[in-house]
Amino acid sequence: MEPDEYARIAAVEDQHWWYRSTRALMADLLAPWLATDQTILDAGCGPGGNGAWLTRHGGVVAVDEAADALRFVRSGRPDLAPVRADLQALPFPDRTFDVAVAITVVYSVPDDAAAVAELARVLKPGGAALVLEPAFPALRRAHDKTVHGRRRYRRAELAGVASAAGLRVERTTYAYSFLALPAAVLAAAERLHPRAVSAAGSDVERRGLDSVFAPLARLERRALRHAAVPFGTSALVVASRPRSG
Repeated sequence: MEPDEYARIAAVEDQHWWYRSTRALMADLLAPWLATDQTILDAGCGPGGNGAWLTRHGGVVAVDEAADALRFVRSGRPDLAPVRADLQALPFPDRTFDVAVAITVVYSVPDDAAAVAELARVLKPGGAALVLEPAFPALRRAHDKTVHGRRRYRRAELAGVASAAGLRVERTTYAYSFLALPAAVLAAAERLHPRAVSAAGSDVERRGLDSVFAPLARLERRALRHAAVPFGTSALVVASRPRSG
């Protein structure tokens, strides 16, 4: 990720509708596994907002490969335990964590299979991982370049990566279906008029429609309690480590 993007995220992630909605979605989908006094891994923590939210459930280790990200963690998220590490080779023993989350990070590492296998390795038997990543290659835009995104996923593909790591897929769905059409239009416009794309290529500062998108996200979460969403801008997998594994 470009260093300036961490500053943009740190400035808004406690108020921005997408980050708040994603944490609410995490709470819903991880409810069977989230308790108190747990050991939790925030893999690819960025400036630390997700990890800080997770501290209500226990101690959180915040891992990122970027020193720029961890500077924000150390200065603004004192309840987290920051660790600089490669997600493809986590510096923790097997069976360390009750819960692991990876929010928009696996798509940026060179070997996504190795990263998810590491999440599986450090989970305790019965523990769960939630992985949320950008969906559909056709939706790739300038923002993907800003955050060093290497790939986008269909949900079956992301579920396959989790299964290959030895995890049992509990839930898979798309999310943010209401963003799919606007994202497709923006992607097409950027391909047709690449010179019109801003130099930053960041979505974080686009806040004008928060009051529209936040209620739509709440409605979608209600739907997700009953069924998967067939399309969206994010692909999501919740997977557990078998107790016998």
